[in-house]
Amino acid sequence: MHFLPKANPLYEHISSQKVVMPDVLEKLGKGGFTGYLSYSSANFESYSVFAKGKLICATSTGSGRDKTGFEAISALFDKVVTTGGEINVYRMTADLAMCAHALVAGTKLFKGNEVRQVDIKGTMARLKDQRLNGVVHFYANERFAMIFYMNGQPIGFYHDGAKSIESSPEESRKIAALPGARIDVCATKPLDELMHYDLLQMVNLGKLWEAAVTRNSTPTEKGQNASLTEDIGHRDEKLDELVDDLMEVAMAYLSKEGRGVIKNRLQEAGGSSILFDGNKTGIFLGQVEKDAKAIDSQARIDEMIDLMKSEIAGRLAV
Repeated sequence: MHFLPKANPLYEHISSQKVVMPDVLEKLGKGGFTGYLSYSSANFESYSVFAKGKLICATSTGSGRDKTGFEAISALFDKVVTTGGEINVYRMTADLAMCAHALVAGTKLFKGNEVRQVDIKGTMARLKDQRLNGVVHFYANERFAMIFYMNGQPIGFYHDGAKSIESSPEESRKIAALPGARIDVCATKPLDELMHYDLLQMVNLGKLWEAAVTRNSTPTEKGQNASLTEDIGHRDEKLDELVDDLMEVAMAYLSKEGRGVIKNRLQEAGGSSILFDGNKTGIFLGQVEKDAKAIDSQARIDEMIDLMKSEIAGRLAV
């Protein structure tokens, strides 16, 4: 089982029978989504990690065997068709998506070593010297904590009781000190290298889905799968939620003025329905970026725009 952070949910507990999986993955990609989609059913789990719309990895675990890439997506589709299951979508910054890649598909520098047998101070110093991109994962019994690294520096902390990515290592230290605590250290490549690999450009999702349906469906089940194409959300409700999310993101970076930027630019563009149009959305975000720089040139505007792209892609994908 993987322990990816669930700090910024976009969708949780969505029945996979209410969506068409290839459509969801493709919409996340086209919308520039950053974060991950998880799927779970009995004795099976799958993760699809995105960075700025690129599907940088897909993994599936079932029956004691891990699969990646093409095989992982094929196994995911088979499970959705035969078993149903549950989908969750979580947003991340691009740096954390890189760390998520390390957790599910990276190289294990330590795997299950007992903390008391590891020179933790020396290990942390080596991770800094080696400019680690990845995650240090402590766990004991039902508790776990993670430290996210980029270029050898901690960029955030997360634990099983957290509702957000934290800035303090305190909980990580507590869990590392528990009796029997163990440690994994997972490493990966820098984000710009990971983004050279995009499964969406390498795999024909439509063909994989058709093959899964053909392999696994009885005539009755095929009729059920036809209903997957129905839209499960109401358009207006989706848009209202999306606009609220965009305003929250803008306010997080620009304070109260951020809300006005989103409201005014959407009104000028013709209303929130323009968010269904990729070209119009791009123009809208460009105007928001310009306004944001005028309000606070020191704010992390690029990060804000990336999060907005993830919001739009995620909300309109499911």
